Amino acid sequence: MNCKEARRYINLFFDSELDSKTNFEISEHLSSCEDCNRRFTQEERIEKSFVSILKEDKDPKAEKTWERVISRFNHQAEPREETRLSYRSFPPERLWQAGRRYLVPATIAIIGMIIMLIMYIGQDSDKLTVVAQRCHKEYITNKIVPSIESVSPGEMSRYFSGKFTFPVVVSEIPDIKSHHVKLFGGKVCHLNGISAAYVMYHCCNTPVSVFILNTKDVENFSDMRRYLAGDRMLSKDADGTTFIAVPANQDTCVCVVADHDIELLRWIANNFTKT
Repeated sequence: MNCKEARRYINLFFDSELDSKTNFEISEHLSSCEDCNRRFTQEERIEKSFVSILKEDKDPKAEKTWERVISRFNHQAEPREETRLSYRSFPPERLWQAGRRYLVPATIAIIGMIIMLIMYIGQDSDKLTVVAQRCHKEYITNKIVPSIESVSPGEMSRYFSGKFTFPVVVSEIPDIKSHHVKLFGGKVCHLNGISAAYVMYHCCNTPVSVFILNTKDVENFSDMRRYLAGDRMLSKDADGTTFIAVPANQDTCVCVVADHDIELLRWIANNFTKT
């Protein structure tokens, strides 16, 4: 199951209305796709927040008003043929007084959550620099773990073999100056729905993330489109994490993210262009 299909069924998945096969496929996809899992968690949090708002303690005055409305309704609804219910049985001002204590706060809460969801989904989600750095931080905080742990480039390359439509060759990174770059592990990841080979290194006890993507796929990211058009691709976020991207060959593009100087990141990236 791909990202598009998983997101189409996500609401039914929330409500446990899918058949066991589809439910299992979505669960499997969420376990391997960080981007979809992040969206799932965010939507689940919003839904729970909405439910908690609706379950908050009611205003005692509003409760009494509703009780009067119900009592009036029951009185008017007694089986008397000569009496018919009409809008006069429910004075608009009384209904508004009772309803506004529920409808107005609930409406405001819904609008606020929709705005938050739109801002979350649209917040630089189409930039590779952002999603790659986010994935790297999740690796640092152990929210992402490698599917395979190995110090052998050959074993790592065999792991990725056949998983992509483009070749993935993992490199042995020679030392540079006082920096010793050591291969640690890897996994298949999804950056905003785009499949990528995620190779994990350590350098001076600091994690280094290398993402290998299909050159055609990187065009889905707005910042990479500018890069392919000739712009310089270098980004550093507020925490000091640096990002660079270089074309490895006609088929692949290599992105490196780490809390290291740009010279080291270029050294790592350039070793992938030699393979």
